[in-house]
Amino acid sequence: MWKKNRILWYLLFAFVIAAQFFIKDYIFFWDTIQLASKHAHWYYENNFRHLLLPTEFDSGHPPVFGMYLALWWKCLGQSLIVSHLSILPFSLLSVFLLKRLGDFFFRSEKLGVLLPLLLLLDPTFAAQNVLISPDAVLMCAFFAGIFAIVKEKSGLLLIAALVLAMISLRGMMVVLILYFLKIYYYYQFKKQTFQFKLLWRASIFFIPAGLFALVFLAFHYQQMGWIAYHATSPWAASFEKVNAIGLVKNIGIYAWRMLDFGRVFVMLALLLLWLKAKISLNALEQDNRLGFLLVLLIASVLLLSPSLLLHKHLSAHRYFLPIYFASSLLCLFLLFQFLQGSRRYVIYGLICLGLWSGNLWIYPPKIAQGWDATLAHLPYYDLSAEMMQLIAARQIPFSEIGSVFPEVGARKYRNLNRVEDGFERADLDRHNYIFYANIMNDFSDEDLESLEKEWEIAEELKSKGILLRLYRKH
Repeated sequence: MWKKNRILWYLLFAFVIAAQFFIKDYIFFWDTIQLASKHAHWYYENNFRHLLLPTEFDSGHPPVFGMYLALWWKCLGQSLIVSHLSILPFSLLSVFLLKRLGDFFFRSEKLGVLLPLLLLLDPTFAAQNVLISPDAVLMCAFFAGIFAIVKEKSGLLLIAALVLAMISLRGMMVVLILYFLKIYYYYQFKKQTFQFKLLWRASIFFIPAGLFALVFLAFHYQQMGWIAYHATSPWAASFEKVNAIGLVKNIGIYAWRMLDFGRVFVMLALLLLWLKAKISLNALEQDNRLGFLLVLLIASVLLLSPSLLLHKHLSAHRYFLPIYFASSLLCLFLLFQFLQGSRRYVIYGLICLGLWSGNLWIYPPKIAQGWDATLAHLPYYDLSAEMMQLIAARQIPFSEIGSVFPEVGARKYRNLNRVEDGFERADLDRHNYIFYANIMNDFSDEDLESLEKEWEIAEELKSKGILLRLYRKH
């Protein structure tokens, strides 16, 4: 395998390494402040004395990723460079696994490289690998699990499922996707009779992951008295159940997420290719790869969608990553299986360009945007550092500046600079200054109108669609 397409392999790996070098000084951003930095700080500062996180940091997930990052800090020093390096192995492994999956499903080493290339162009997948994010680990383990199933690597499947269970509550749900894929593999690829024996045989590989999930959830409930969230949790509002109107609204948001950031090109191509292919049950019997990919997509949708649709604010783009991957893989499979000639590559190129264009999609200020799901946020890092310098030059105490997520709280959780001070949650009646950026979704429309009409701009920075302002009260 390494003798063919070696240059493409080297280019892909070099691209991932170069990207990590480019972002090596970028601060923690959005949910990674909580899920990576705060968790890791707890274990780093307390020398791993405690197994569980304190209530103010605990979002219900197994804290393994925080421990993992803290271990890197203990070994190589607490710095942003080391933090980004902790993600690099998973980014490189993802590229390797995607290439091997492409080889398998397209039955061509020449075409196999097109899968990792498409995923690297996906704004959400790319953004999560730029950030110090547990979702980069989750997707790597997901790829490893799928690869282990189709290549019958039992040990790898066991490890992949266990890592998924350890990384987050959503990872535990993704384990079930792998379980259904394993059942289908036995039934369709190995032609085994669908009966209890098959279900049991498939479940063996997931026993360690299941035991970990049960033990962690039981222990967490015994120690903390809750699972996933509690009434006074900062995330409690996100887990509120929706009524019928809320469900309709969530269905609209769901559809938007599936089309957002250039993904409309993938979904449109998938729809047109499916109609052209005129796939029947007979076709599924003839090509078990197609059936496998359908099970992957259907299982991902059925297992992940209920929590996204039935709760108020559980619709972040990164929650859709397994569905995005399944859609993209099925789209490419149909493209190269049912079309011939150079037009396949033309369509592939158009899909890639359309998907990459998603990084240029920036909505107006009053429309909330998933900034951790697109590379459009990248200019924010340099602008934020420059704004901090301007604030320091003006000698404005942090206590006089209000802001909202993701800039509220101690600076050390973003910069790893050991500064305990930080911006307070914005109160337009009390604060003399307000730090605003268009990557913030928590300012209300009324707040934005008040800032525009009743406050003056003390500092303003702009770059490539990103806007930062320091407002001063008249």
